[in-house]
Amino acid sequence: MLCNRIKQFREYNKLKESTLADYLGISVDTYCDYESGRRQPDIDTVTKLAQCYKVTVDEFYGYIPRLALHSDEDILSEDDEVKPETLKMSDLSWDEVQLILYYRTAAPDDELIKKIIQRNEENKQ
Repeated sequence: MLCNRIKQFREYNKLKESTLADYLGISVDTYCDYESGRRQPDIDTVTKLAQCYKVTVDEFYGYIPRLALHSDEDILSEDDEVKPETLKMSDLSWDEVQLILYYRTAAPDDELIKKIIQRNEENKQ
């Protein structure tokens, strides 16, 4: 649910409800209603929250970009919980996010992964 995601992003980033309410230009009570699920934010509010956390609106709603994961599935997957790796990626560029997502979903014997690790080891020496 969106309310869970709103709360998880806020808590992970160690922000207060009042800070986000000020950022959004709403009352603290209204913001708390978003986190509790008593009220649904409009798309403009969700867009502002996504921008605050440097994620896409789709990611904020829980959709995983199929192309980024190189998935053969016909539909996008959705979950109610924000994975810690998504929260940690919020400061990365889109290219960095794509690389990390590919790495996390690649088979252990994937040749690209081996090449990246090998190149990294060579650069350290």
